Amino acid sequence: MKTNCLCILAAAAWALAGTLPVQAGPLVRSDVPAEPSWVLHVDCDQLRNTAIGQFLLAEMNKPEVQAKFAAFETIFSFDPRTALRGLTLYSTGTAPEDGVLLVYADINASRLETLVKAAKDYQSTPYKQHVIHNWIDEKKKKGPDGSQPRVYAAIHGGRVVIFGQRQARVAGALDVLDKAAPSLGVSAAFPQLGASDNASFIQGLARKVDLPPSDPNAALFRLTRQTLLQVSEAQRQLNATLTLDARDEEVAAQMVTVAQGLVALMKLQTDKPESVKLAEATTIRQEGASVVGRLNLSVDEVVAMLKAGAARAAAQKASEP
Repeated sequence: MKTNCLCILAAAAWALAGTLPVQAGPLVRSDVPAEPSWVLHVDCDQLRNTAIGQFLLAEMNKPEVQAKFAAFETIFSFDPRTALRGLTLYSTGTAPEDGVLLVYADINASRLETLVKAAKDYQSTPYKQHVIHNWIDEKKKKGPDGSQPRVYAAIHGGRVVIFGQRQARVAGALDVLDKAAPSLGVSAAFPQLGASDNASFIQGLARKVDLPPSDPNAALFRLTRQTLLQVSEAQRQLNATLTLDARDEEVAAQMVTVAQGLVALMKLQTDKPESVKLAEATTIRQEGASVVGRLNLSVDEVVAMLKAGAARAAAQKASEP
């Protein structure tokens, strides 16, 4: 789901009435439909407490960036570095436009309501006891039929802001939050998601990952029935686990061969030292009908990679005419 970041923050700030604090950022299973196609959750509170999160905050507090955040906060009364608690993206469909974003944040919205209602071609539609608001997304190109894409947003209980590219998907999200539609909160499916003992700051699950045939990972994911991603940090080590569930052990064995081949190719990319380092820190093994890939890398190495990537991006930008 490709929602413009500014629209997300602005509408989130508009929609959350008052300044009541929102609960911290672990995945809330009762806020997610019972049968999602995929789910991705970022626990911003948990991330801020990690060494990697502290590095990212330090980068955002540099003078050249600080000024931009200060200007943003002045206009929108919202600083995402401190006020954002968690983000949950999910979809119950197959098209990119089916995605839904739930934003959890501590925001004073009184200043923002007028700003968002002044968005281009602002409209609103009643839905049960709620209101779904929408406006033109000026950051996106027009569709094949010449229509301009719109952003749809709603607020639920002063606790959650819902975003979508289709009004029906926002309405469906409201039904889940109203407990008028089944949710993961009353389902035994995907018990790993939102588990109380899960310290991951990123959690993701997909029933089926569709990649273009040209993607080198396509063959691997075509054999996968379900994918689970978990990322955490402990004792200055970044730990990422990707679990791919196959139909049976024989298929899993085939997937291990493919996965190990992909890692071997990464090790050969000597012109990309970060890829080599990631490959060397990755292990692949079969566990029954599942393939489990684990990445264990020191925080210092991760930070070095982030710095190198930022330096390359800055150099590229400086070279542009």
